[in-house]
Amino acid sequence: MRKLPAIFARLLAGLACLALAACFDIREELWVHRDGSGHARLDYTIPASALLLGGGSAGLEAKIRRLVATQPKLRLDEVRVTTGDDEAKITVGISTDSMLALLDLQKTEDFKELPDAAQNIAGLVDVRLIGLDLDFTRTIKVREALGLASLAIGGEQRARRKLEYLIHLPKVPKESNATTVENGGKTLRWTATLGEAIRTPLVTRFRMSLPIPWFAHAAAALLLLGIVVLVLRIRRKRRQRREDACLVDI
Repeated sequence: MRKLPAIFARLLAGLACLALAACFDIREELWVHRDGSGHARLDYTIPASALLLGGGSAGLEAKIRRLVATQPKLRLDEVRVTTGDDEAKITVGISTDSMLALLDLQKTEDFKELPDAAQNIAGLVDVRLIGLDLDFTRTIKVREALGLASLAIGGEQRARRKLEYLIHLPKVPKESNATTVENGGKTLRWTATLGEAIRTPLVTRFRMSLPIPWFAHAAAALLLLGIVVLVLRIRRKRRQRREDACLVDI
């Protein structure tokens, strides 16, 4: 089992710790391209009062920028922290040339030092390569992350607050447990209320064939062309040798 990429876990670490006694909304949207690159948009809502512990909106934004800067394989495309109606909304956009490379970030010392609460909200990810298929499973344990604080969350908040995860894949997966599918099956959406996520761990799973980048197809075509040219050259040389032999006999 692998932990979710450090950038996701660390961004959630502060939110988990600050909002343990309150309610929150989570929305993560991930785009995976055929060449293995991708980008993500992360939206979190927490009580505005929680920002007081993190240096306010400016302080939290600065911390996010420093955090992403420590990850050389990631690019920070957007970061925004706004407040209103006693809530703080955090929006983060990141991109990378290799989505699979994100999974290796859990090996860093910074990730290993994260509290268990942050890691449970970030989720446990199990990624396996089975032949040419990629099998992905993520388990998000909200109840374990909140601990006793979950008992203080009322029924209205449990029903109103939501967790939502979307993944846009380059091709239709062979199977998934998504709540709904869109875009001809290539967009997977998992949704749960906070109450549902507290009662039962939220599991997102899909299995798909690994997309072969266009340059791999081009390389295969060039290889095939090279083999054909080589065969034609060999046949031409053999024919020339036979013709030369006939001339010698004459």
